Amino acid sequence: MFLSNAKIVLGLSLVVNVVHAKYYSMYVWTRAFDEEATECNGVFPASKNAFGGACFNHAWETPEARAHLWASCKVPGREVTRIFLSDVKKRTQNNGKNGDGVCDPNLMTTLEEARARGIEVYGLFADSDAAFSERNKATYLAQFNTECGTAAASFDGVSVNNEHFSSIKSCNPDNDYELDQLAVLDALNETAFNAGPLPLHFSVSWNWDCCSCSSSSYDQRLLTWNGEEKSALEHMIDITDSVDVQVAWNTGSTMQRRSLRPYQYWAANKMGSTSSTAFYVLAYTNPNSDCRQSFAPHRKGSDVAIDDTCSTGDRTEAGMYNALDEVVDTETYARGGIHYHGGVYSSGMPGWPKHE
Repeated sequence: MFLSNAKIVLGLSLVVNVVHAKYYSMYVWTRAFDEEATECNGVFPASKNAFGGACFNHAWETPEARAHLWASCKVPGREVTRIFLSDVKKRTQNNGKNGDGVCDPNLMTTLEEARARGIEVYGLFADSDAAFSERNKATYLAQFNTECGTAAASFDGVSVNNEHFSSIKSCNPDNDYELDQLAVLDALNETAFNAGPLPLHFSVSWNWDCCSCSSSSYDQRLLTWNGEEKSALEHMIDITDSVDVQVAWNTGSTMQRRSLRPYQYWAANKMGSTSSTAFYVLAYTNPNSDCRQSFAPHRKGSDVAIDDTCSTGDRTEAGMYNALDEVVDTETYARGGIHYHGGVYSSGMPGWPKHE
């Protein structure tokens, strides 16, 4: 079916009473770090395949893993109310069913337990390729809801993490990436259509908004799409129902500065338009080679659990929450996002209590 560049309009009534939101979102990738694994000595390895993968366990497939996940979502005053759940593709790709042609029992149980705890589940697809393959998988979850869903167990939305735009974000006319950038918007629009009637969540980077991103010489990356000239990031906010903004830093002041422009656009143009729209500012907890970009206690590739040489940030759970609080002090209706469960959030690593 041919799709025009018309915006996807979800048939939901305007929500006029927007409440100050303190609730968090959290990514739940397939495998979570096991701080107690003897092979790893309490250090988050650079590769999940290190030591034959012994440092990581499936994040939600077993009763024990789910108990840990739900406890991690219920920290008093810091409740996670929306999760982006990975490892759903093979469980839903056969007209909503798994490879055996049945409703996947572990997925059904996970959805039922989440619903009972007031936690929304968005199935997560993350091919992150130039073809934007997520567009073809966005149909799976509505099919699952039709074939397998019940009042107690169904998906609440579709989430996509495709970072191909980062490789084509240059504004240099010599590179001439504009057609490629517009193709991403077309693909995202198709993904939102295919996800229907479920809402689409999309993860974006703060610097997709700008050619020059410094506070002294900010220059927006403007694209004409759907007959309107806006920044790439503004178009993405228009197309999707909710977003999280990757700000890639571990101090509240920088996180706030980097997320402010997209937040202001969302607050003026999207907030309250549906019952599910939300704006999350994402905090990385998994180790990064640049320690300033994460709240993890050590750099990626470190051989010690605590690396005290980072020049910025309080790289603990408390430090992450304080930084997110600083953001919300200014961006009143923004919410915090955690990336990710077991990486190193709720892992038991130094400064990161394991919630049980």
